[in-house]
Parts: sequence; C-alpha cells; structure tokens
Amino acid sequence: MNKPLFLVTIAYFFTANIPAFADIPASAQQGEIRWQLKGNRSDDFNQPSLDNRKWDNAPKKLNVGAWTFAKDNAFVADGKLNIMATQETHTRPFRDVCLQGKKVDRELYYKSGAVQTKADGVYGYYEAKIKGVKVFPGLSPAFWLYSDGHPFNDRNVVGSVDYSEIDIVELQQADWHGPKFDDADPINMMDHNLHARIVGKDGKTFWRRPKPYPEQQLLQYEAPFDPSLDFHTYAVENRKDKISWYVDGKLVGSKQNLYWHRPMHVIFSMGLRRQFIKFNPKCQRADPNPNNVTSEGFPEDATMQIDYVKVWQAMPSVWIEQQQLNKEKINKQNNSINLTVHYHGGSNDYVVENNKKGLTLQLIEKNQQGFVRTLKTVTDTSAADDKHKFGGSINMVLNLDDVKASSELAQGHYYVLAPSFKSSNGSTIWSQVENKIEL
Repeated sequence: MNKPLFLVTIAYFFTANIPAFADIPASAQQGEIRWQLKGNRSDDFNQPSLDNRKWDNAPKKLNVGAWTFAKDNAFVADGKLNIMATQETHTRPFRDVCLQGKKVDRELYYKSGAVQTKADGVYGYYEAKIKGVKVFPGLSPAFWLYSDGHPFNDRNVVGSVDYSEIDIVELQQADWHGPKFDDADPINMMDHNLHARIVGKDGKTFWRRPKPYPEQQLLQYEAPFDPSLDFHTYAVENRKDKISWYVDGKLVGSKQNLYWHRPMHVIFSMGLRRQFIKFNPKCQRADPNPNNVTSEGFPEDATMQIDYVKVWQAMPSVWIEQQQLNKEKINKQNNSINLTVHYHGGSNDYVVENNKKGLTLQLIEKNQQGFVRTLKTVTDTSAADDKHKFGGSINMVLNLDDVKASSELAQGHYYVLAPSFKSSNGSTIWSQVENKIEL
C-alpha cells in the first residue's frame, strides 16, 4: 500500500462523516449532491419589511409601457412577500418608439409590483415557494432570472450574448398555442422559457425568443393542480451544460445551455397579459387596453405570495443510490457488482481526468478504527470529457475475484464502496456517506 493512497482514503472517511446540508432543494436527496446556500439571494421573508440590503423594489430598469411597477405594490406581511396588481388609472411619461422616441404622457390603467435581488449570479439552483392569483386570465405571477450588465466587454464579438433571461416559471399566462387561433391555455398550464439577445454580424442585436425556437427555448408544463389555490415550489438549475426545471421537486424538462452564462438577478413580478393589455404589431410591443378595465378582484384576488426563495450552489459531489446498494446485496452476478455512479461537477467546477482516471470506484475494507485496505478499483475517463464533465452517471462494474465474503472477514471488518473524482478546484471528491455493502 503506497502512502499517498492511504492519506487520500483517510480523508474520504473523515469527510464521509460530515452531516449533509439540512437545507436542500425540494428535488434533492440527502447524501447525494452537496448544496451551499447563498444568503445574498435567499430570503424567508420573516422580517417586518422587505430587506433593502438584498432587494431592489420596483427597479427602474424594468420600466414597461403597458402598466407601472410601483413600490407600494410589493411588501412583506405575515412571513410572505406579497406582489399585487391594482387597478389605478394614471398617467406616466413615456418615450414612444412609434413616434421616433418622442416623450408623451401615456394613460395607464394598472399598477403592479416587482422586486429583484441586488446581487446576481450565474450557475446554481434557484427555488421559490409561490401561490398564484385568483384573477384569471389577465395576470401572470412570475419568478425569473435576467442579466442587466450589458453592454458586456465582448459586445463587438459576433454571436456574443447581450442579454440573457431564464423564466423559472410564468404562471397563468393564458398563452395560446392552438389548435385554434384563439385557444388560450388553461390556468394549470405553466411556462418555463428562455430568452436571449445576440450580437449579429452587422453589430446589431437580435432576439432569440421561445416560440421561433421551441426545441431550444420553449417549455410548457401542464400541472396537476391549480396554482392559484395553494403554495407550490418552482425551481431551475442553471448548469454550464444544461438548464433543468422542477415543479414540487419533479423534473419537468431540460434544455441545452446555449446562451445563459451571464450573471443574472433573481426577480419576482406580476405581469399583465392580453386580457388587460393589447399587442401593437407596428411597434412590436404591449400597449394598455382601454377597452377592458376593471377593478373587480383587485387587489384582494390579484396578489401573488412568495413564502421563500433559496439559491444554492452545487458543490462537487459523487454518490451511489442507497436503494441500489441494498439491491446489490442479492443481485451479484458472475462474481461482479454492476453499479451506477452519479456525479455532479459542481456549479462552478467540473471533473478532470487526473492521470487518465476520471471517475473512480473502489472496494475498500474497513474496521471500527478506519481504513484497512483497497481491494478493487475501476475507473472511467469519460466523466472528464467535455460532454460529461459537468455531471451525469456512469455504469461501473467491479470484479470480485479473490474477494472474501463479508462473513469471512475478521470480526468488526466490513466493505465500503468509495466513488471519487478529481475536481477542477484541485480537490479529490468522495461520497459524503459511507456506502456499506455485504458480499
């Protein structure tokens, strides 16, 4: 036994006894991915008022032309963030692109709320527990991420991203996808979409919207519930290779991450939809709709609530499902064990090859004092290639030739399966739980 292996293995058994984070995403399992909560973008809203160290209320950059975002329309009460829409006819100065940017006083009929985090970030897991609104159709509670750092340093590079947006969820949009022209989506249809603005060959920017690029950017989910009746969790993981959406901890879809690598703020807002606004094809924008103004249900049935928002970063992690380990006690074939090893490179890291090893699985003998010896090792370098280095799962087979049955070991000795990989952060990553197995 060489000395470096002994020291590394001791490090594994030390870290394996560290408790898993108690606070993890709704989709996560204890003992699998390690999660680190980011406090600058997380909030349980248990303070008396909105924490202005974390949040901007009604940020000016969100100026829209069909209604007004107002500070009074977002507030904390009873441990919840409330964002309400109100029917308030008012005028507001507006630069009208249809009039070559001339400043006019525009009559608007509604106000709404929006808050965004002061801090931004890129990769990680974003989750909030939200209750929708009873007014339907016409209002859309939204939880999303967007960048506001443009122009970026590579603004002159063709194909660079000038703006990125991830819609974690847009509820109750009553959007229309047919088959008839005016078939509006029901209240339980929710949207999880991607938007980007790209620099073109002429130096001008152009939009990549979901409907023209449905395979890359559009995701609808028909939920088995009415989101206006109760709280549910909505989440997205933005990873360097892919973006995945979750509702109540269930994966509802994934897309390849083509453009969404800019720092983005977390934002909650209430948007108006086509029943209270109208589309102006000449100017390609939403305008106020004076033909459908009502105060019925405002604001008591037009207030979305957020119980919490939490943002985590995934730490480099590797694990074997405990259920699979239990099955392996009786499913050994041809004197070998066939296991699926899962790994996550981490929100900001990835698997490196490490002397042509990649992902490693060891069978180790251990006693109450710790490590005894390594009996078998198998590796797979594919975990470190560009396609798989950010996360995935690999089937691995350990040959058990010359390995004693558990009953033949010295008293107090037992076997442990130890998966590991070398991270781009320089650390060797081991499972955070002790994977005992009987042979």
